[in-house]
Amino acid sequence: MLVREELKRRADLIDVLSRKLSKDRIDELRGKSLSIADFIRNSSKVITTTSDFYESPARYASIIFSSITDKDVRYVDSEDLMYYIAPYDESRESSVIIYSSSEGLHNLRLLTDQLTWTNHRVLVVAQSKLGEDLEYRLSGNVVVNLGTDEWLLHTHVITSLAAGELAPSESLRKARIVKELNSLDAKLLEDLLQAYDNVLRELRKFVAEPFITTASPSMWGVAEEIVYKRSYNTYLVRPEAVPRHVSKVKRVLIISTDVEEYSLKSVRGLSITQGVEVFSLNLRTDPLTSPIYGLLLIEFL
Repeated sequence: MLVREELKRRADLIDVLSRKLSKDRIDELRGKSLSIADFIRNSSKVITTTSDFYESPARYASIIFSSITDKDVRYVDSEDLMYYIAPYDESRESSVIIYSSSEGLHNLRLLTDQLTWTNHRVLVVAQSKLGEDLEYRLSGNVVVNLGTDEWLLHTHVITSLAAGELAPSESLRKARIVKELNSLDAKLLEDLLQAYDNVLRELRKFVAEPFITTASPSMWGVAEEIVYKRSYNTYLVRPEAVPRHVSKVKRVLIISTDVEEYSLKSVRGLSITQGVEVFSLNLRTDPLTSPIYGLLLIEFL
């Protein structure tokens, strides 16, 4: 009976996720991604930031644009941008992309005021339609409204689509990424489940008790999804800060990829040096598409 219920749950989830990444939805995101690509194409330097606590969309943007395009794109924390960069970079202003979920609208007002007053070009990737006040403040700038409940998943997808648009046509990595984005369907979800079924079973047991969550740079969005959108007893810690926290909670979830594995070696070593229970969710895919797969995979937890 339990097996039958689990199979039905999986089938229902695959159906729901397939619709969230249907061909029509991907085509819609691809169309909107052109505004991001054009904005970056016409900028000499670009800063990405966020107006809320979800850092991963902006961090991921700096990673993927720097990896497969020739554009100068870097992530800056919103407060650093507001107080230490925007007021003082006269004549060398960067264009700014702000990722703003519905939870970051107050900070978005502060950011847009500071940036428009200091003559920065601004593009806002918004979770939903902005109010009249914000639209007025952003007059003359670009707003891309995703209209989504899947903020982290869809920001990662639209950003990768924009990067694919900007990457050189002869780039083999671009071709692979575009191919993968065109294959986000029920078959892929079934293959993901089959490949990571045992890992998910063990992870369900692990998250039943309090734990610390950390992640590699490309997988930070998956960590944010687990910490901020689920009801697990956990909190998010940068890898370098984990040793200072394990005296309180001696259980750590690491989310990473094969390519980035070495960067988290010191955290894994805590299992030997301090007797910490470490669980690794390690995806064996390109770090540029891994967060998308990871965000899909944890829906099955």
